[in-house]
Amino acid sequence: MPDMTTSNIGALHDQIVPSWKDYTLIVTLASVIALLSASASPVLWFALATILVVACELFTQLGSLAVVMLSCGLLNYSPYETGALSRLFPGDLAIALFLLAWLAKQRPWSVKSFFTPDLLKRPLFAMAVVVPLTMLWARLHPDPSVTYSFPHSDVSLTMTQISQVGLLATTICMPFAVAAAVKSWKNIEFVIIVMGAVAAIGSIVTAAAMVFGFGGSFEILGATRAYWEQPWQSSMYVTIVILPFLYSAVVFGYRFIRFYGLICILFSLCLMGVALTYSRECWLLAAFEILFVSSLRLRRHLATLAAVFLIPILIITVTIPGAITSVARFYNPDQVYGLDRVYYYITALQLLVSHPILGVGAGNYQFFDRVYAEVSSGGIAHNQFLTIAAEMGIVGLGVFAWFLVCLLRLRRNFKPIQEGARDPNYWFKPAASCFVLAWIAECFFSEAFFVSAAAGGGTKTITIPIFAWILLGMLLAAVRLNDTKRSNDANLH
Repeated sequence: MPDMTTSNIGALHDQIVPSWKDYTLIVTLASVIALLSASASPVLWFALATILVVACELFTQLGSLAVVMLSCGLLNYSPYETGALSRLFPGDLAIALFLLAWLAKQRPWSVKSFFTPDLLKRPLFAMAVVVPLTMLWARLHPDPSVTYSFPHSDVSLTMTQISQVGLLATTICMPFAVAAAVKSWKNIEFVIIVMGAVAAIGSIVTAAAMVFGFGGSFEILGATRAYWEQPWQSSMYVTIVILPFLYSAVVFGYRFIRFYGLICILFSLCLMGVALTYSRECWLLAAFEILFVSSLRLRRHLATLAAVFLIPILIITVTIPGAITSVARFYNPDQVYGLDRVYYYITALQLLVSHPILGVGAGNYQFFDRVYAEVSSGGIAHNQFLTIAAEMGIVGLGVFAWFLVCLLRLRRNFKPIQEGARDPNYWFKPAASCFVLAWIAECFFSEAFFVSAAAGGGTKTITIPIFAWILLGMLLAAVRLNDTKRSNDANLH
């Protein structure tokens, strides 16, 4: 009998991959959560939160990560309007347990073992230094024209700074925790499918809400955002971040991915979800993602690619009267909201000019825009670059630029083992490149990377962008897996 050493057992454990039963369990749990979360019952909320806690304890690391995605995407709801519980969401609890489990399982206890690989460590650590530095500066040198509190709520400078530290710590730790949980390429497929299921179920629920009249009532030019301020609202954002991975798997992975049919179904539902967002940002980003991945697949057939996209547009234009005009109205600033964001940008620039070095303090934008905003205040700038510039000044903006440069270099580090589409994992490379570029482009529309406590909603703000950081962890894991594979092949030869 061979001796089963600790390393052998660890290697055997790494080969364990989720089966179809695991996917069925996750999809069933997601469906139940999506259907029940429409209720506003506090008892139901606590019952589901308890289920999530138990699931996090009993599942493996990947199972715990699946619970994070399900709770953040489909159970983003708190029944309480005021008090401490109004700032606590099931997704926050799931994220906290996932990260605590990651910390508890790491041996030995050292910064080097926790935060591996090193590709993004330095700029993230620099951001971890700059954020508290700006908050300390705001404490020592407060603006005399600003009141650092709100008389009608419990939001104060101390509460804001505590929340900001928690949001930053969660953001920095999540990709490394995800990378540690992923042991094989089958694990990567599992996470992609679960995240796609979250987006797909959210799309189905949104479509049902529009048909049967439940959900939100927020309208744009007569089109109802049925998911608006609903528990599954985050799942509609997930459609954008997961779309390039699903589409790239459909285009490049048809010979290698085990659950290819399921991937195709999830991609179709996510595409429907993008259309149902009635969001100009989502439409533009989705169009970019599909064109980017398609261009890599058909780069030798650009004429065919142009025909694939132009012919449907021509058919819609001819067969549906006023179709193009209706879509164009969504981009007409005289008919839709959104033009007021120009005032948010002006306010952010004013704060940068008046506090150029370290800004007004991370998370403090909300206190200043009531004083500095001349027309309209929005709590944040709705632009990642401007929010960081206003809250952390030139220093914070420089660190963020450093992080983006490292992120662009990271996607180049993923080099398939075999050339081109013959590599079974090649589908991940165009998906990762597209995701990184779309994620950076999203900075012009929202705080896509580093969330500010000024955004409101308590800790709910982290449950939406956390999906992008999970995918960043997948990219870190993919680079590590390929480097390990290449190193093993070199040793064999």
